[in-house]
Amino acid sequence: MKFIIVLTFCMVAVVLAQEKYDTIAEDFNVSELLANERLLNAYAKCLLSKGPCTAEVKKVKDKLPEALATRCAKCTDRQKQIGKQLAREVKRTRPELWNEIVAFYDPDGKYQEAFQDYLKP
Repeated sequence: MKFIIVLTFCMVAVVLAQEKYDTIAEDFNVSELLANERLLNAYAKCLLSKGPCTAEVKKVKDKLPEALATRCAKCTDRQKQIGKQLAREVKRTRPELWNEIVAFYDPDGKYQEAFQDYLKP
């Protein structure tokens, strides 16, 4: 009986460890967003709680604090790739927007080291 209980806990642990965010933004076209200033501003306003959100961006916004806190542990490889590309480009081309997003989601700077590791090539 103890073996079955231990085995059950092990199976639950494996399932939880494999839990990933659903297919949020997996088919997202990063280049299209970066090339469209109006769309980028609309997404930024949503993320910063300054404007309305589309359903898809709202999903990302809702998961962003957890993703930051867990170093994107539940992100798929594609989600990580998209996040890195977006973060690098916004940081490079729109530093004022980047700083505003960082200040909004990490006002105490507690995720800075983790985020710098995440952005490494």
